[in-house]
Amino acid sequence: MVIVIKVNIISLFFTFFFFSFLCVNAQDRSIELSGGINASTNGYGIYFQSFLPEENPKIKSSITLYSHTIKHAQEARIKNEKYINPNPYVLGKINAGGGFGIDFTLHRQMGSHQSNSPKLFLGTTIGPILGVMKPYYISFDKPGEPNQIVIQNEDMLYKQDSIIGSVVWTKGLSELSYTPGIHFDLNLLIRWKNYNRTQNWQNGIRINYFPKGLNILLKAKNYTFLSIYTQYGLSSKK
Repeated sequence: MVIVIKVNIISLFFTFFFFSFLCVNAQDRSIELSGGINASTNGYGIYFQSFLPEENPKIKSSITLYSHTIKHAQEARIKNEKYINPNPYVLGKINAGGGFGIDFTLHRQMGSHQSNSPKLFLGTTIGPILGVMKPYYISFDKPGEPNQIVIQNEDMLYKQDSIIGSVVWTKGLSELSYTPGIHFDLNLLIRWKNYNRTQNWQNGIRINYFPKGLNILLKAKNYTFLSIYTQYGLSSKK
């Protein structure tokens, strides 16, 4: 039953992505497509953006597909110097977080500009995000037994001396879990042309909210994730 629900959630998001791009292409075959990377105070990722046909030269709208990691603000990597060459780990971390989603942005140009000068846009963004959680395993030293590869629990918070460190990051990839959420964004977009391509540099404040929680840390609030981000990409008309 749980597996069916997960598959249905993922299918819903991919269907939403697919039909959103179909709608964009149906309006105008000569659309502007952009792609690039982003980095924020709680993660990094990639994005693909489609600017919709313009009706007002000072107002642009776009649909963006994105994927990025999500860290909790209280995460702190530590080492247990009791052991030789220990791997750093995050105390109380039970999942590595991330998300992928789709959003709609309305960009309004600020001020006037000359034909070859950069344009500045103020944007607001909203859309669904699917939170992804991968179990975060650590190596635990239990006296009289072989080292255990486990997920931390509340008891282990008081047994830091027995935590050897984190294990290879691929551990847990087959155990992903998902939770739906919503994404809000306030941003400034700078656009300038370079030959036949347009460069896009966007900076903003981003909020990801998960009603059921994106459970990253024990004994922490895992519902709202606020970050400051920057992203850069190139776009061209197709």
